Amino acid sequence: MDRELTPTQLRVLCAIGIHTDRLGGNVWTSVRTLAQEAGVVERTVQRACEELVERGYLRVVPRPGRTSLYTVVLEPPQTGDTTVTPDWGVTPPPTQLSHPTPDRAVSPKRPQETTPLKRATREEVDTLIRAYPDRPEPVVWPAVMKELNLLVQQGQSVERIIRAASRYRMACLLNKTEPQYVKSLHRWLADGLWRTYDVITVHGRTREEWRLSGQDVLEFDRLAGVHKPEEVAL
Repeated sequence: MDRELTPTQLRVLCAIGIHTDRLGGNVWTSVRTLAQEAGVVERTVQRACEELVERGYLRVVPRPGRTSLYTVVLEPPQTGDTTVTPDWGVTPPPTQLSHPTPDRAVSPKRPQETTPLKRATREEVDTLIRAYPDRPEPVVWPAVMKELNLLVQQGQSVERIIRAASRYRMACLLNKTEPQYVKSLHRWLADGLWRTYDVITVHGRTREEWRLSGQDVLEFDRLAGVHKPEEVAL
């Protein structure tokens, strides 16, 4: 959401984010590889990294004679006041607020128990990207992860979405769709286009197979929970 970042800087940051570990670090990918994934020249990657480091989105550990180590800063970067807060460890130093006087005593609050949100794994995202049709532009991995997690939190199955991506890939091959006309993966998810290639089955058969066998398609819709049946492409 930082509008001061240029599209090129954002693409470089996303390219670096593809290769991070679960904590956002340990990226030793070469500048040449990052340039290919971001669709820019190597010098542009170097300038973008310098700007990202300055803005607090990236940390770089130089390693003379070897590829530098990159770390994507997962916490929000500081803006405005640039005063460095001392690292007190796990427990902050005592203050007047943490030790109130008796006349201003505050009853401790019980910690709220929250259920962790369901999230797609990195392996599932990679599988989805491999199942999706090829495009000339690199996949924006963080955006795909965000949209996929939104669908997972809505109760959608990752395996179901991956199957829909495979059907879309097959449809593009059959229709000889040029790669430049393939929708970006994160927009394909965000706009709900994946549902067009999501085949619902009841007792192992699709709605079309029910119709061809002479069975009541309204019964299929009832069992499948479909209120407005639509013809599915595949």
